Amino acid sequence: MRVLVTRIAAALSLSAAAAPLAAQSASTCDPTANTRGDIAKAQFSMTRAISTIERGTSTKDVQDVLRLVDNGTDNPTARNYLRGESYIILLMQPNAQAVVPRSALGLTTNPTATVDLYLAADSAFSLVEKALPECVPTVTQWRQQKPWLNALNGAINALNAGQNDSAEMLAKRSLVLDRRAPYAYSVLGSVAQNRKNYAAAEDYWKQTLAAAGTDTAYADVRFKTLYAIASSNSDRVDAATGATKRAAAKAAIKPWQDYIAVANNDLLLADAIDNEARMYYEAGDSLSVPAIYQPLMANPTKYGELSLVHAGVVSTRNGHPADAVKLFDAALAQNPYSRDAINNLAATYIQNKEYSKAFPLIDKLVSIDPSNPDNPLLYAFAYQGLYKGTKDKKLQKIYTDSLVYFNNKSENAPVKFAVTEFTRRPDQTMIGGTIENRGTTPKTYTVNVEFLDKSGTVVSTETATVGPVAPKKSSPFKITSAKGGVYGYRYKPIT
Repeated sequence: MRVLVTRIAAALSLSAAAAPLAAQSASTCDPTANTRGDIAKAQFSMTRAISTIERGTSTKDVQDVLRLVDNGTDNPTARNYLRGESYIILLMQPNAQAVVPRSALGLTTNPTATVDLYLAADSAFSLVEKALPECVPTVTQWRQQKPWLNALNGAINALNAGQNDSAEMLAKRSLVLDRRAPYAYSVLGSVAQNRKNYAAAEDYWKQTLAAAGTDTAYADVRFKTLYAIASSNSDRVDAATGATKRAAAKAAIKPWQDYIAVANNDLLLADAIDNEARMYYEAGDSLSVPAIYQPLMANPTKYGELSLVHAGVVSTRNGHPADAVKLFDAALAQNPYSRDAINNLAATYIQNKEYSKAFPLIDKLVSIDPSNPDNPLLYAFAYQGLYKGTKDKKLQKIYTDSLVYFNNKSENAPVKFAVTEFTRRPDQTMIGGTIENRGTTPKTYTVNVEFLDKSGTVVSTETATVGPVAPKKSSPFKITSAKGGVYGYRYKPIT
């Protein structure tokens, strides 16, 4: 049976925002309250520096702040707070450098010595947090300004570009400023996984979950991390052999269960169902597989179409076709135009020898997907089953003729139109796949696709030209509609 998704690499997609500086002061925290002398003057210069950050002209005011706070040792908490703010603002200036000489800070003592502004900001803020724990939220707003955000986003972009060394360096730089947010740990976990250092990856991901906690703002990264942990465990299974493989598979079951329990992404949940089933088989425990899809059978409306289809495939492979029928039916209740649900339900009815139920489904499948030679084979299998189920010679002749007709229709089809991707978004729909030229001469094909809503109403019609396609070769196609709200597609037979 056809399975839409066999393995998914969960792309890291994180989002974080810098806190507005205008909201920096909490009512219970004011490290520079009641200051006087140089510190009061420094606070005045800091106010001016903050007001000009967006113009990128704060450097001179910041230098004044640093000179003034470097002038004495009284009220060290206020001085450190102003230092921390200064280092962050300097890092926000155009073309800022992470490491600068002291002279660039406006300091005249030991001017050639260098200062790492990330480390210096962290050191100054850590002293403030230790002295005034109530100021942690205020300091965190400073820690999570643009320098932290730029380093973090740079790490994510580098990771997605396959630049592991840069991703690691930038993630660790962001952690210098803020170790409480989960994002950088997630990046480092993915870097370690890319390097096949699974133990290190899992350690980082545990830190990700600890940092995320139960904060709803971090729900997305928490879900993705649980998925990443489970995927990493499956990778270990794939890399193992013999008894080690069996033990690794047994250990990988729980991480998939943890993810499935909270999953909110239909595509990833479908993949998780496949993977948990695979881990049970690798562990030699096929009897436990039905436990995976029992929650979906108990409350199918809680789950998405893909999850239900994949659960149905799992139940079929596990020898429970009655469960599969319920799951495929539930998927079709959500989307009557799900090609995978129609195909798999028809095949299950054939397996159950319920041919009268299979034929209407095959008819529908052929009506929406007419140039896929895999579909007539379902008719052939159904007629083969009918042939085996009767001793009536006349019926056997009819069934044999029908079997041969549909088998030949499949084998002799001049073209194969295979959709391997169907992406649905609120404002866009795309199908992609390949067109195979089964003929003996080059051919150019015109594809007319209708995108359908749940009731079968045409949402949009798109046309694409593919080719010329060489004989006995395939060419890719991609057809996009600017319309959303799509449930399925159908196309005119391709000749």
